[in-house]
Amino acid sequence: MSENDAVWEKAQAASGEVHGKDEDVREPEAASARAGPGVLSAPVVSHSEQTPGEGAPILASGDASWAIDQADAVAFLSRLGTGSVDLVVTDPPYESLEKHRAVGTTTRLSHSKSSSNDWFTVFPNVRFRELFDQVHRVLVKNAHFYLFCDQETAFVAKPIGEAAGFKFWKPIIWDKCLAPETLVWTTAGVRPVGELAPGDRVVTPDGRDVAVLATRRTQAPVVRLSLSDRTHLVCSAEHRLLDVHGAEVEARSLTPGDRLKVAPLHQEASEVSAGELVLDELIDEDERVLELPDPSACLFCGRQFDDVRAAAAHQARFCEHARSKAAMADAIGVAPKRLRRWMSDGRLPARWAQALGLEAMATGRSRLRLQNDSALWFPERIVLDHGWGRLVGLYAAEGWRNENIAHFAFHAEEKHLHRHIARLARSLGLKATVAATSEAGCVVSVGSRLFSTLLGAFVGGAGAGTKHFLPRTLRAPGAFLRGVFDGLIEGDGQWSHEEQRETFMSASPDLATFVLRFARELGWNASLSRFENDHLGGWRVRFDPATRCRSLDVVSVEHGATTELVDLAIDDPRQLYVLANGVVSHNCKIGMGYHYRSRYEMILFFEKGKRRLNDLGIADVIRENRIYRGYPTEKPVRVNQILIEQSTSPGQLVVDPFMGTASAGLAALSTGRHFLGSDVSDKAIDIATERLTATGAKRTELPEAVTEGQLPLGIE
Repeated sequence: MSENDAVWEKAQAASGEVHGKDEDVREPEAASARAGPGVLSAPVVSHSEQTPGEGAPILASGDASWAIDQADAVAFLSRLGTGSVDLVVTDPPYESLEKHRAVGTTTRLSHSKSSSNDWFTVFPNVRFRELFDQVHRVLVKNAHFYLFCDQETAFVAKPIGEAAGFKFWKPIIWDKCLAPETLVWTTAGVRPVGELAPGDRVVTPDGRDVAVLATRRTQAPVVRLSLSDRTHLVCSAEHRLLDVHGAEVEARSLTPGDRLKVAPLHQEASEVSAGELVLDELIDEDERVLELPDPSACLFCGRQFDDVRAAAAHQARFCEHARSKAAMADAIGVAPKRLRRWMSDGRLPARWAQALGLEAMATGRSRLRLQNDSALWFPERIVLDHGWGRLVGLYAAEGWRNENIAHFAFHAEEKHLHRHIARLARSLGLKATVAATSEAGCVVSVGSRLFSTLLGAFVGGAGAGTKHFLPRTLRAPGAFLRGVFDGLIEGDGQWSHEEQRETFMSASPDLATFVLRFARELGWNASLSRFENDHLGGWRVRFDPATRCRSLDVVSVEHGATTELVDLAIDDPRQLYVLANGVVSHNCKIGMGYHYRSRYEMILFFEKGKRRLNDLGIADVIRENRIYRGYPTEKPVRVNQILIEQSTSPGQLVVDPFMGTASAGLAALSTGRHFLGSDVSDKAIDIATERLTATGAKRTELPEAVTEGQLPLGIE
């Protein structure tokens, strides 16, 4: 198991989720049986000494029979004859539901707008032993037993089943998803979903960023969606997206012309949304400059004097705590002249003050930089307007930096850009220099750690392919974002007079998708495509300001073969996040959970004796969609059908003592097996009766009791 798979399994094991219970409405387990008199008359082969699969009659679905009872599961099983059942497949309402009910992480707890049913009584863990004993008794010599449960219940049920005489083989996974190369919008830039790991942060449609809790690789048949902005999306057929009205739709249900919801580019408000950025927040603690006390007070003991000369005389001759500037300079490894210049201005770098034990004497923080010039000043804050946004966009398109200097590469004739950078540098007390690199090119440089740090607060990444906008950028005011967009276009954009449209090219998918989405928000029709060259390749965005933007439509839908996909579990109740092109995606069809939301259910596979599976090519992961808008948490018939076909032959008997609405019964009858089921809920019995009757199979009713050695359907 890879490290990534281990992370996913650990995340899922912590969930203790509530998976779908086919019998969502249950009365107390002591409910009385209401089965009427009658005996099954359909011919059934004797099971007592039969090896499953040998000599079993082959029956058409019309020959299959069924009977149901209303009774406690254990009491129901106790009425069945020993060795009279070929397969038990069931899904009890396990005890862990109570824990999720207590913390409010499950559904349909009581009467509400979304549910008209009371929460059912659980089957407690302490009763599992009597359940397993009865199942083991009623099964034929060589048979299987399948138990649906969550991860927490699996740890309880497995040892109890083994103690009852079963052999536990493995948990089968009912797996209810994006191609690895699908680009997702994260706080670290646009990244392929296949590269994400727990701890990464993705962006939600309302502009928040939330943590990825777990990732998991899987395989499923895919759908390829081609969209009107020339982007493509490959996902599982059941993967859900948001349509233009905000409703969740499965990918396979989309048709050409359908419109998808696009999240706005601007993220939720933050400290910069008011339009200003406090520069002090960008400076590291070690880079702070502190204001020293009034010069008329002793720096070492704090004693106040009438004038500066008296304080200086006290420090030089009488203060017991005083130290000479030469000694202090030697202690911090700087020239005495440099230390005197700082202290004469009443300021001291924070790291020097810490080393000298003078930090507690400081009266505040100065807006000065730690450089040789102690008088280098910068403003307390800057207004995040179009001009500063344009600077950030120019740097993202054409700049690079290190800790102490930032550079911009321009054409020599782009003097308006040179002047723009120089003007903003001067507003910080800095100077920009221009150096020619060729007849047509030049580099504009600003040698300042503050200036470099300021740019790094908005743009992350070191190379052309990894540059990305940090959350601070997307949370800035609209004028600033428009400046970023204009700076990108001025740096890497090109207007085609022949095509009458703008083309922006970048090796960074983050910058390209920013331009795509911002142009769309400006009302312009934009498209995105990938290009290759001898270097990194890159992304091309084309848009025409004269052409109004259409909605993001589905152009074509293609269904493909089974392909590797990636699932995400994120720390958000709606499980919605934004793809690079702005499309809002649901992570998957997942269940409930207090810690991590899970998207699969376990089916514990037990064996009595030794019975070979009918098809050894069936994988231990069953991929089938959950039932939506049906009976609450109804189980898919297909999941039960796979289990039944693997462990029985036509004409044999399948039993489900927690049948709910009889999904297992429908699966049994559809494959020519007989079915016997029980539940304690009136509503479950009514729905099961209606569903089973609709199959056309013959119904019989159980006798009041079944004696030892007698088959349950009234067959001697």
